[in-house]
Amino acid sequence: MRIPLFIEFGGRKVAVIGGGYVGTSRAKKFAEVGAQVTVFSLNFSEELLRMGEEGKVRLVKKEASELEEELKEFDLVVVAIGDKNLNEKFKELSRKYRFLLNLANSAEETEVVVPFEGGKGGIRFAVTTEGKSGVVARKVREMFQSVLENDKTIYVFLSAMEHLKKYMKEREIPVNVRMKIYSITGSSQELMRIAETGNLEEAKKFVEKIAEEKSAELKGVKNGF
Repeated sequence: MRIPLFIEFGGRKVAVIGGGYVGTSRAKKFAEVGAQVTVFSLNFSEELLRMGEEGKVRLVKKEASELEEELKEFDLVVVAIGDKNLNEKFKELSRKYRFLLNLANSAEETEVVVPFEGGKGGIRFAVTTEGKSGVVARKVREMFQSVLENDKTIYVFLSAMEHLKKYMKEREIPVNVRMKIYSITGSSQELMRIAETGNLEEAKKFVEKIAEEKSAELKGVKNGF
């Protein structure tokens, strides 16, 4: 069963097999976050050719069926070709050389899913239907993005909670006590009321007050790690 993760890909080596529309899209996505991208194909889109000239990706002319040894240096291999007959081969190679595998041509078989994503102001999210419908996944992404674009309260709330985290760590409040205070503060109607006014400084003072009061009440709780 797959689980959602956010992974740092800056500097990671990514191979994209296929130089068409999907291969171009995946190559751009990983190149934009600083990955070292190599595209293997006999033909490349105009955009990939331009990216190759600009040094954003490395282009290697090679038939997909002939690839093997070349792949052992990569952290992630993206298979973006229409021929699913080669999928089993790449699955075997992923086990042999221990790289992550994204089969862009098979949502059922793929090990890694590349989702639709969005975010704003320190909040990020990713959405996938795991192959059921890209249209629906895109629609859900738009709905989530709309909430972030229009709900200004959430950013005051986020900034206040971030401040609370730093405030308690600086005062070396035990982690098990911090967890309880996060829960209490996060469910505070008063904090949400303040957030709705947009007054961040008042929100920060409020969470500091909760931290001081609750840490004193909970000081008898055994320290965590």
